[in-house]
Amino acid sequence: MDVHPPHQPIHTWKDFLLHLLTITIGLFIALSLEAAVESAHHRHLVRDAHENLRREIEVNHKLFTKNAADIQLNRAQLAHDINQLRELRNGKKLDNPDLRWAWSWDSYGDAAWKTARESGAVAYMDSRWISTYSWVYTQQEYVNSTAVAIINDETRASAPLKVAEDPSKLSPAEIETLLVKSAEMDLSFETLQTMMTALDDMYADALKRL
Repeated sequence: MDVHPPHQPIHTWKDFLLHLLTITIGLFIALSLEAAVESAHHRHLVRDAHENLRREIEVNHKLFTKNAADIQLNRAQLAHDINQLRELRNGKKLDNPDLRWAWSWDSYGDAAWKTARESGAVAYMDSRWISTYSWVYTQQEYVNSTAVAIINDETRASAPLKVAEDPSKLSPAEIETLLVKSAEMDLSFETLQTMMTALDDMYADALKRL
């Protein structure tokens, strides 16, 4: 923003005040226009962020059904594993042993939330929306990290079986360890399901308001 000196010399107080008034009005108009442009930019930024977040939350909301079904299948497999391990512990020989520790998980996305924060859009949102999004994505991060931790536990739990190759060759100590690990994972899944249900309720509430 440039302020230029008068083109003609100022001879009287009237000329000085007129020139000062002209500068003041010019600055006021320029600042008002700049503020209007900035305000419009911020509104567009927030509007786009809300739209992107709505789409992301919709996708995550739909993902709940798939992840919940996969957890149920895995808990059923864990129950099967525990029954077979108990039979092995009791000395029973299994004709067709089927011990598996693996499951499918699709992490909930957070790209729109990260973009909204990095672009500065969150700073111009209503405080109630900031609170809503923060709660949703904090819970979501906790759910994702818990699921990944269970996946890692399952991967490590199956190590003795990979070494033995045949379940009947597992030692009593290995069988006991696998039993305890399987029970712990099942409890972890139960906790994860509770957290997922709470998260999905948050998704549904946010989508009603968006």
